[in-house]
Amino acid sequence: MVGFRLDSYRDTPDVKRLRMCSMMKKILIINPWPPYPLNSGGNQAFFNMVDYMRRYLSVSILLNPHTSGERQAVKELKKIWPDVEFFLFEAGDEEKGYSIKHPLYYKWLKKIQASVARKMRRQLVAHGTQAVEDNEVRRRGTIMNSTFRNFDSQYVDYVAKVSRMGFDIVETQFYDLLPLVYVLPDDVQTVFVHHELRYIRNQNEMKLLKQMTNEDRMLYGVARDFEKGALDSYKHLIALTETDRALLAELLGRTERIYTSPAVIRKSGNVADTFVPAQTNRLVFVGGEDHMPNWDAVIWFCTGIAPLLRQRGFKFTFQLVGKWNSGDAKRLCEVCPEMEFMGFVDELTTFLKGAISIVPIRVGSGMRMKILDAVFARVPFVTTSKGVEGLDFRSGEECLIADEASAFADAVVRLAEDEKLQAKLVQQAADKLSALYNPQEMLERRMAIYEQILGEKLPERKA
Repeated sequence: MVGFRLDSYRDTPDVKRLRMCSMMKKILIINPWPPYPLNSGGNQAFFNMVDYMRRYLSVSILLNPHTSGERQAVKELKKIWPDVEFFLFEAGDEEKGYSIKHPLYYKWLKKIQASVARKMRRQLVAHGTQAVEDNEVRRRGTIMNSTFRNFDSQYVDYVAKVSRMGFDIVETQFYDLLPLVYVLPDDVQTVFVHHELRYIRNQNEMKLLKQMTNEDRMLYGVARDFEKGALDSYKHLIALTETDRALLAELLGRTERIYTSPAVIRKSGNVADTFVPAQTNRLVFVGGEDHMPNWDAVIWFCTGIAPLLRQRGFKFTFQLVGKWNSGDAKRLCEVCPEMEFMGFVDELTTFLKGAISIVPIRVGSGMRMKILDAVFARVPFVTTSKGVEGLDFRSGEECLIADEASAFADAVVRLAEDEKLQAKLVQQAADKLSALYNPQEMLERRMAIYEQILGEKLPERKA
């Protein structure tokens, strides 16, 4: 079986003519997964950016689809973007320098290899309530897996080969792909888009631990130095918020070649721009279990905030939008019987109408798409300082902000009982977002960054 192949959209005559006739600058974007379907803020942001930049740049995307769903997503994207070139890595059965006796058995062994260490670790630390809770934070979080991890050697070779195919910019996204900078060519402009500062997230997770170990401190230090070194190897860095840009500047000891370019999601055109008061005490959290900050937020609400709401005589339903494990869902319902798991909803803006959005986030960095979703849906929201970090929303003006469980519960009750306050916050949040976060302006800002990197104006391609 061939180790890798170039699967590109070159066989369409229109695309061939476009590439032969165009003098557009070329950008290669390396991403962990295809930005489709548009069922998450991250996918929406990436999709919107590519959809816009392909008017000014010749865009190629390198992906490593692992599932049939991801491969189908690529097929859909090829239909939507006939002028975007896709490079798809497909691993072969060979390890570098070796042949495989039993390929299926070998793949199975590789699949379980990473989980064995985690299972062994759980056996060692799961003694006592505090140890079990800390172990869950480590298992779901990033403290234990932020240092360098090996890639498939064929994938590394593939990235190195494709990135040398004459691109002007090679852009890598997300922390997992950060080390690829070491195999990118020196004669191109390399860019890393940092969606979430990992060392900041690790700091947040360590604060959740009741008993921090020397190993935790060691792993944090090693990972932070690794992150700093890899970031320094990129020629340009893009953060999603001014807060993250300032943190990166502090980490690296410089301000040059670090830019701010917020993620872009657009308001759905299917819903009227109206406010519907929250009258049924329906609280909604948007986010799946796979992202540890979401898991921590839900656990904190169920164990710390919900009991206080009950003490206040506040009857509510707590709805989760996103993918959650059925076993974990059952255990959470035992702790918080008001919980309802909604899974994926077709039209999030419509679903949010008449609810209060809650964002009890305590971990991470970057932008919370769930807050933008709430503002676009014209629903009021309660959040933590961490949840609203990077967005210029003020407590009592555009939202309610509370960092302690008691204060968060008070804010939920206060908001639910005051429709005038709901209307005020919703309108002022929409006004603030319109003034400071215009999607078109954010897209143009990203293009201005690419122009600065390339040192020239990029003309728009005519249809």
